[in-house]
Amino acid sequence: MSAVYQIQVPATVPEDTTGCHLYIDIGADHLTFMVLNTAEREFLALQQFNLEKYNALTHCREVVSHNEWLNKSYDRTIIAYNFSDSILVPEKFYMPAINEPSLSLVYGDMNKGKQFVDHVAEWELYHIYRVPEVLHNIFAAHFPSAEFVHSYSCFLKTKKQSIHETGDELNAVFYNNKLIISLFKDGNLQLMRSFEYETSEDVAYHLLNICRRFDVDCEKVILVISGLIDDHSAVYAELQKYFLLLQLDQRPADFKYSEVFDEYPPHFFTSIFNAALCG
Repeated sequence: MSAVYQIQVPATVPEDTTGCHLYIDIGADHLTFMVLNTAEREFLALQQFNLEKYNALTHCREVVSHNEWLNKSYDRTIIAYNFSDSILVPEKFYMPAINEPSLSLVYGDMNKGKQFVDHVAEWELYHIYRVPEVLHNIFAAHFPSAEFVHSYSCFLKTKKQSIHETGDELNAVFYNNKLIISLFKDGNLQLMRSFEYETSEDVAYHLLNICRRFDVDCEKVILVISGLIDDHSAVYAELQKYFLLLQLDQRPADFKYSEVFDEYPPHFFTSIFNAALCG
């Protein structure tokens, strides 16, 4: 299975990667991984694979089993799940006993999955989520010492450092046919969830609907965009019709990037970079 995005700094995969960290972002439609040389704070490789809806498990097994980078030893492996069955609960209302019933109430009980909980202390909340159990078993078996977290949790942990204490801010992270939207008002989290889309009008609808529901002025709100969206695309042009304060996110300044990364827009891989900042 071929990667749709493939960035590699060394000409060949290093024999010894035990001083590196491996970060994986896995969702229903994608698998992205990145290798960080921790001593130099420099990324060595980044690859992204698109997963077909009805063959995602097969594709995951294929990538995990045969990709040379994913069959090396690392000092630390962090796997960020990127699935939509999740609930953010303020600390004062968190009751572990109702985690599973809450997920079933909101998302149904047809696909129970494996349940996880992240404590996002920076926002004083708990993040309850579930992932397909068969998928989790694949990663748990192949990476027995891996740490598991949700990509939403990573985003929130890193966002706390840059959020404005006044005003409204929307964040939209784009994938192939999905976007993750978060809204902050005066530095307080109001919403974070994923939406599927097919057209540029779908994207505009979701964002405008959130603005309407939360009484946000789309001409005054800051809209920060990241992920797989081109600033010359129809989606970007559609958003420019309604949002005056558009910003393309920048990759973190905490790390070094070889010039091969400059072949791609700086905002493309923000989600996986957040995993490195988070861990």
